[in-house]
Amino acid sequence: MPTIFDALNIGVSGIFVNKAAINTTGNNVANVNTPGYSRERVDILPSMPMLSYAGVFGTGAEISQIISTRDELIDKRVRTANQEMSYYNKLNSSLDEIQSVFNEENGVGLKGAMEQFFNAWHALSLNPDLETARQQVIEKGLTLSKAIKDANASLHQIGTNLDNQVSSTITEINSLSKRIAQLNYEIKKAELGDKDHANTLRDERSVLLEKLSSIADVTILEGAYDENSKPEMTILLGGMPIVSGKDYNELTAEKLNGSEYYRVYFVEPSGSKVDITSRIKNGSLGATLNLRDTIIPEYKEKLDNIAKTLIQEVNKVHSSGAGLTPYSQVEGIYQANPNATLSLTSATGLDIAVKTGSFKVKIIDENGNDVGTFTVPVNSDDHLIAEDASDEHSLINRFNNILQGYAQMSVSGAGNVQITALNGYKFAFTYDSSNFLAAVGINTFFTGHDSGDIDINRTLRNDPSKIAAGKTLNPGDSSNAEAIAQIQLNKVMVNNTQTIDEYYNAFLGTIGSTKQRFDEVYKAKQAVYQQLKTTQQSLEGVSLDEEAANLIKFQRAYQANAKFISVVDEMTQTLINMVR
Repeated sequence: MPTIFDALNIGVSGIFVNKAAINTTGNNVANVNTPGYSRERVDILPSMPMLSYAGVFGTGAEISQIISTRDELIDKRVRTANQEMSYYNKLNSSLDEIQSVFNEENGVGLKGAMEQFFNAWHALSLNPDLETARQQVIEKGLTLSKAIKDANASLHQIGTNLDNQVSSTITEINSLSKRIAQLNYEIKKAELGDKDHANTLRDERSVLLEKLSSIADVTILEGAYDENSKPEMTILLGGMPIVSGKDYNELTAEKLNGSEYYRVYFVEPSGSKVDITSRIKNGSLGATLNLRDTIIPEYKEKLDNIAKTLIQEVNKVHSSGAGLTPYSQVEGIYQANPNATLSLTSATGLDIAVKTGSFKVKIIDENGNDVGTFTVPVNSDDHLIAEDASDEHSLINRFNNILQGYAQMSVSGAGNVQITALNGYKFAFTYDSSNFLAAVGINTFFTGHDSGDIDINRTLRNDPSKIAAGKTLNPGDSSNAEAIAQIQLNKVMVNNTQTIDEYYNAFLGTIGSTKQRFDEVYKAKQAVYQQLKTTQQSLEGVSLDEEAANLIKFQRAYQANAKFISVVDEMTQTLINMVR
C-alpha cells in the first residue's frame, strides 16, 4: 500500500517532468531562427507502478527521452531537391555570362562586325582604286577579328574561372567531409546509452549534409555492420567513400598528365588516386564540370567554325586575285611539312587541302610592263621538295622550271613557302583553282587558324594597295572584291547548307533556347525545393503559436503538481499533529 511519502514523490516527479518540458519549450523558442534546428519534445512516461495486495498504484511520471522531431524521409527529399536546384542555378548563372559575350543589341557584336566587314568589301567593289575604301576593308577586318578573338578570350576566361571554382569546391567538400566525420564520432559517443539522443549534433550534421548535397551528387547511407552496433554513416561521391563513420578520405583537384583543367581525384588510404571527374553529374560542382568540359567547348567549337570558314573562304578568293601593286617577294604565313602530300592536311599541317588544279602568276618587268601570265599545274599528290632528281611531284621544281628566270619558289627553315622575283621582275597572282596559295598563306587577307588567333595579314595592313580587289592589276578591276562580298550570302557552313549569318543566328538561338530551357527547369526545381522546405519546416520547425500553447499547458501542470505537493504537505502536518 502506498504511503503518504509515495504521494509526495508523485508530486515531485510531476514538478521535475513539467519543469523539463518547460525548459525544452523555452529552448525551442530560443532556436526559432536557428538554421537546421529541429523542434524537440519531451517524451513523458508513467513511472514504474507499485504492486500491492490492493492492486497496482502509479508512482508518478518520468522523462523517457528528449527527442527531435526530425523526419529523415523529408530531409532526404530536401537534399535531393536542393541538389537539382543548385545544378540548374549554376547553369543559369553561367549561361547569363555566356549570353553577355554574344550581346547583339543595337548592332554591336559579332554579327554587326561581320555585316560591316562584308559591306566594306561591297563598297570597295564600287571603288576598287579608292585608298579610303581599301583602308575601310582593313579597319573592318580588324574590328571583326577583334570581335571574334574577344569572344574566344571571354569563353576561355569563363572556362578558367569555372576551373578555379572546381579547385575551391573540392577544398570545401573536404572541409565538410572532415566535419561530418567528426560529428559522426561525437554522435556515436553521445548516443552510447539507449535513450541518449544527440539532437544538437544531429541538427548540425543535417545542415552540413544539405550543404554537401547542394555541391555534388553524394549518396548518404546509414547502416549497422552487425545487429549489436549502431548505424554508421557513409557518404559516397562518384562511388567512392569520402566519409565512412568517423573516418574521411580527401579529394584532390590536380592537373595531371598535361591536363589543361583540374581533374577531381579520390585519394585512397594507400595514397593512390582515382579520377572521378566524369562520375560527378549533379549539384553545383556537376554543373561547373558540365559547363567547363561540355557546354563551353561546344560553343567555342561553333565560334571556331565561324572563324575558320571566314579565314578559309576569304583567303581562297583573295589569294586568287591581285592588288594595285605586284610583289617582289612574298612568304606564306602557314608552315607546312615540305615532304608531305599536299592534299593530306593531317600530314602537311595545313588547314586547307590542296587539290588538283592550277594557279597563275603574272610577271611584270621593272618598267611595269606585262611580260606574261604563267600557269603552274598542281596535283593532289604533289609535295613541295623533290625526293630525288627524277621526282615529278615536286611543286617547287615545277614552279621553278616554269618561271625560270622570273621567280623562284623555296621553303624556309621553318617550313614557310617563299616566292622571290628574279632579275628585277615582279609578280602577281590572278587565279588559283588548286587552293595552294590559300593553303600555304600566300597573298591571303586573314592570318591565323581559328577564333583564337584570327587576324589581318600584316603585309596588307602595311600596304593596302596589296588588297586583291580584282583578278588583274587593273585599278578598275573589282571582280575579287565582289566575290568576297558575296561570301556573306554563300552557303559555306554545315556541308554548304547554311550561310555564315544563318549559322551564327542558329548558334545564338541555341544559346538562348538552352538558357530558356534551363531557366524553366530551375524555376520548377526551385518550386519543388521550396515546397519541400515548407513541409520540412511544418514537420520539424518551431511554431511559436504551438510553443506558447505548450508553455501554458506545462505551466498549468507544474502549478497543479505544486498544489498537489502542498496538499500532501497539509496531510503530513495533520498526521504529525495527530501524533502529538
